[in-house]
Amino acid sequence: MWRYGLWVTVAIVLGLALDGLGGRVPVYAQNAEPPPAADLVEADGAAPTDITLQKMIREGGAILWVLMALGFVALIMAFYLFLTVTPKREAPRTLMRRATEQVRSGDIRGAYQMCEGRDELLAKVLYAGLKMSGQERYIIQESMESEGERGAADLWQRISYMNNIGVIAPLLGLLGTVWGMIGAFGAIALDNAQVKGLAMAYNVSQAMITTAGGLLLAIPALVSYYYLRGRVVSIVSQVEAHASEFVEILVRNHSE
Repeated sequence: MWRYGLWVTVAIVLGLALDGLGGRVPVYAQNAEPPPAADLVEADGAAPTDITLQKMIREGGAILWVLMALGFVALIMAFYLFLTVTPKREAPRTLMRRATEQVRSGDIRGAYQMCEGRDELLAKVLYAGLKMSGQERYIIQESMESEGERGAADLWQRISYMNNIGVIAPLLGLLGTVWGMIGAFGAIALDNAQVKGLAMAYNVSQAMITTAGGLLLAIPALVSYYYLRGRVVSIVSQVEAHASEFVEILVRNHSE
C-alpha cells in the first residue's frame, strides 16, 4: 500500500504547485511598471551578485519545491531499498542449508513449516516446491518457477520507482525552465532598456535553477536504480541456482 500512498502524495504536491503557478508569469505590458528595483539592481545600480542557496530555493518557485519533495521521497525510498533488496536477505544461504538438511533427513513437514509465511524470495520458492513434494519433477519445477517469477516481478516493481523519479525530475525541471523563459520574454516589453536587460537575465537565472534542481535529483536517482537493478539480477540468479538444486533433492528424496 505504501506505493499507492507515494504516488498520491506526489500527485497532490504537483497539483498544488501547478495551481500556485497560475497567474504568476511576469509578462509586462509596454507601459507597465518594471519589477521592484530591489529585486533587479543594488543601491549602486549594479546587478545583485550574492547568490545563496536560500535565495535560489526562494526564487526556484513552486516547481523547485516539488523537486525537493520528490528528493525527500527518493532519499527515504533509496535508504529502504538498499537495506531490503539484498542477496543476503532475499536468498539466505542459512535457509537453503537448513531446508536441504531437513528434506534429506525425511522431515518434509518441518521444512514446509520453516518456509511457510516468510517474506524472503527464496523461502517462497522453496515453499512452492515443498507443497508439490511427491509429485513429478516437472510439476515441482513449474510450481517453483511460477513463484520465482512472481517474486522477481515484485522486486523489479519495487525498484522501478527510483527509475520513475529519475525520469520525472528532469521533466519537471524543464517545465520550470519553460515557465521562467516565458517570464524572461515578457520582460522584453519593459520601456527602460537597462531594467529590461536586468529583468530578462533575472528571469533566465530563475529558469535555470529548476533545470539544475531536476538534474541534481535525476542523476543520483538513476544511479541508485542501476545499482539496485544489479542487485535484483544477482538475487534472481542465486534463487534460480538454489531452486534447481532443491528440485533435485526433492525428486531424489521421493524416489528413495
